Amino acid sequence: MRIVIRSPTAEGARAARDKLHSAGVQGAVFGVDPFSAPDGEEISLIDATGAARGAAHEIARALAEAPNRPSSIVAGVEWTRPPVAGLARGYGLDAWIPLDAPPALLARHLSAIERASIAQEERARRRATAETLGLEVPERRDRALLKCLYIGAPSRFFLALERTFAAHRGLVTAAFTSFTGFDHLHDEAFEAVVINGVEDTSTAIALCAALRRNAGLHHLPTLVVTRPGDAATEAAAIDRGAAAVATEDAAPEIGLAWLFEAIRRERERRGVERDLASLRERLGDGGTGLWSTPHFEAHLRRLTHDHHATGRDLSLVALKVLPAHGAREPTQSVWRRTFREAATLAGRLIRDADSAAAFGRDLILVALPATALSGARRTSERMAAVGECTAFAGGEGGAPLVFEQSSVELQDGESAAALMARAIAPFMPRGAMA
Repeated sequence: MRIVIRSPTAEGARAARDKLHSAGVQGAVFGVDPFSAPDGEEISLIDATGAARGAAHEIARALAEAPNRPSSIVAGVEWTRPPVAGLARGYGLDAWIPLDAPPALLARHLSAIERASIAQEERARRRATAETLGLEVPERRDRALLKCLYIGAPSRFFLALERTFAAHRGLVTAAFTSFTGFDHLHDEAFEAVVINGVEDTSTAIALCAALRRNAGLHHLPTLVVTRPGDAATEAAAIDRGAAAVATEDAAPEIGLAWLFEAIRRERERRGVERDLASLRERLGDGGTGLWSTPHFEAHLRRLTHDHHATGRDLSLVALKVLPAHGAREPTQSVWRRTFREAATLAGRLIRDADSAAAFGRDLILVALPATALSGARRTSERMAAVGECTAFAGGEGGAPLVFEQSSVELQDGESAAALMARAIAPFMPRGAMA
C-alpha cells in the first residue's frame, strides 16, 4: 500500500512514520504539501496527535474535495483521544486509528483500511459500468438495530456500555457465561461483542479466538476488558483479533469510542460486500459468480482508464484449464460441465473487489484492481493449487486438471485490449499474435 503521511510539522510526520515502521509497514512517505493529493496515493494518514488535531480536520476536508482524492483519508491519533462515539463519518475522514496502538493492531487496522478502500472504489466503478450498460442497481442501506453482546461477570464497564448504546438507540444483551454467550451469537445478530476478561483471562482469550475461527463471526468487532497492567492478556487478545482492549480502571468512554469506530467500519464493509455481490450478479451469472464476457470486457476498459488516471496498480491473471497430461480426453458435454465448475471455483477464490470471467472453452481471466504483479502471481498460484487438487463432478472418474498460469500488470498508456492480449499470449500458438 502507498501511504502518504501529512502533518503540520516534520517532527509529527517522522513520529508517525516510526510508528508505522514498528508495525512492519514500510514505504510510507511525507507529504510535501499537506493539502495536495499526489497520483497513486492509496492511504493519506493525517497526523492528528497533540496540537496537530485542529489542522487535521482542515487537511482532511481539502483532501476529500481534491479531484484525485486518496483512496482512504485516515486520522492518526492517540488511544486516549479517540473520535466521538458514533456511527457517522466526520470531517471527510474514512477512518481513525490509534498510532500508539500495539504494532500488530496498528498493522491490522491499516490492512483492513486498504482492503475497504479497494472495495469501495470498485463498487463505484461497477455502478458506473452497470449504468453505462443500461442496468439499474438499487442502492441498499443497513437498517439493522444496533446490538451488542456482553460476555462475562458484571462490571462497571457493562453499565457504561449499556448507557452508551442506549444513547445511540442500541441494545446490549448480557451473558454471564461463555456457553450462554455463544448461544446468543448463534441465535441473534450482533454488531459487537465485549468480553470481560478481568476474572477469567483464559476464557476471554479462548472466546476471542473462537470468534475469529467462525466464518460468520470472523469480522465481528470485539473489545476485551483486562486487569490493569495485564500486558500478557492484552497482547493475547490483540493477537487473536480483538479490535480494542480496555483496562478495568480506564475511562470506559475511550474503549467504547474505539469500539464504535470498529462497528462503523464493519457496517461499511458489509454494505460494500453486499453491493459488490449484487452488481456482480447483474453483470454476470449469479449461480457461478462469473461475469459475462462482454460485461467483463467493458468493465476492464473502465478499470484501465481509472487506474491510468490514479496511477494505482492493476493486474490481470489468465488461467488455461486443461485435462492433466496422460488423462483421457473428455467428451464435449463432460468438458463443458468440468470447465464451468473449475471457473466457478476460481471465481470463489478471489476478493470481492476482483472480477472473473470465462472465455471460450478453457480460459479464465481475473482482473485485480490495486494489485501489483507480485500479488497477481500469488493469486494465480493459489487458484491453480486449489483447482489442481479438487475433484470436479463433471470429470467422469475424477480425472485431474492442470491450470496453466499467466499474470501481467498494466503498463503506462496500455489499453484493456492490449492488457488482455499480453495475458493470453503464452497460451496462443506461436505466431498467432503476430
